[in-house]
Amino acid sequence: MTTYFAPAFRVKVNGSLLQADVSMNIESISVTSMPDTLDTFTFTITNSLPDMRWTHDPSDAKLFREGNSVSIAMGYVDDMNSMIEGEITTISPTFPADGIPTLTVGGHSRMHRLRGSNKTKTFQNTTDAQIAQQIARANNLEAQVEDTQTQYEYVMQPNQSDLEFLKQRAARIDFEIVVVGKKLIFRKRSGQPQIYTLVWAGVQRAFASGGKTLPLKSFSPQLNALAPQSNVEVRGYDVTSKQPFVSHAGPSDQTSMMGGSQAGANIPQAAFNMPRTQIHVTSPIHSQEEGDQRARATLNSKAMETLTGTAETIGVPDLRAGHLVELLGLGPRFSGQYKIDQATHSIGTGGYSTSLNVTRNSIS
Repeated sequence: MTTYFAPAFRVKVNGSLLQADVSMNIESISVTSMPDTLDTFTFTITNSLPDMRWTHDPSDAKLFREGNSVSIAMGYVDDMNSMIEGEITTISPTFPADGIPTLTVGGHSRMHRLRGSNKTKTFQNTTDAQIAQQIARANNLEAQVEDTQTQYEYVMQPNQSDLEFLKQRAARIDFEIVVVGKKLIFRKRSGQPQIYTLVWAGVQRAFASGGKTLPLKSFSPQLNALAPQSNVEVRGYDVTSKQPFVSHAGPSDQTSMMGGSQAGANIPQAAFNMPRTQIHVTSPIHSQEEGDQRARATLNSKAMETLTGTAETIGVPDLRAGHLVELLGLGPRFSGQYKIDQATHSIGTGGYSTSLNVTRNSIS
């Protein structure tokens, strides 16, 4: 069982663990994870006079060069978890008027490779899963993809980066992309299992409930009744049958309620007696099946904007983007399950803390 009293971290550069005389001079370190975009890391190390080894010593300065691989584990002395494996992309020294010089090293997961040159290319007789596999190979990444079933006769990547294009393809079918180490993951946006419960204004209750219940330091939610859509309508043209078609998605197509009693898609009707309908006519949709997928994906994506919020808790390495977390002590409307949209883990002079951006597709 983890004891939350002695924060610790471990940094490897190009596969080698930083020596104690290096890691002990790291003042702060943080890792941020987010689906569909670049996970990031940053750490700041003292660059003390007179040696200033990280900027003035040619041998030592090579350790934190752009392109070097970095892996970071965080947690506590008796329990550390791997947080990110990426590459150095930014180097920021300070040369202050007074005080101690520092060097801040930043980087991204290898998803940054997908953000390179814009490309114009075509894919024929393929699925989105197969497109993801091709993009992974082109960027020297392994692929782990879930079946997307629908096969497209013709798909074009029009002057877009691989990241922009793949995010667009994923959004059409309610998928997400994640890069872990050297592996590109293309999967349904269904959320990972709930692991932790966080309790506000009840530290003793939280710790007394067991290892998976912890204190919620703060939470700031916002309920937006105008964000979800009651219905989504997608209009397209079937090139095979030469016939137009319309795909619909409504509240019954919301894939989950996240423990709430009222689905986000039902809120506009209940609150204003006026359903909100979103109609797509500009994007090319070539089959009924593709249109149905797009309509459901859009409805579920908009439903996740019903409740959003920012939270802070003690450092918990297991809390990652995509996971579900239960927040309690917030009253009947705001207590419940939330999906973590962004997780930032930070260790510094104030100890180890985890801050979260969360979303929910329902209310109680």
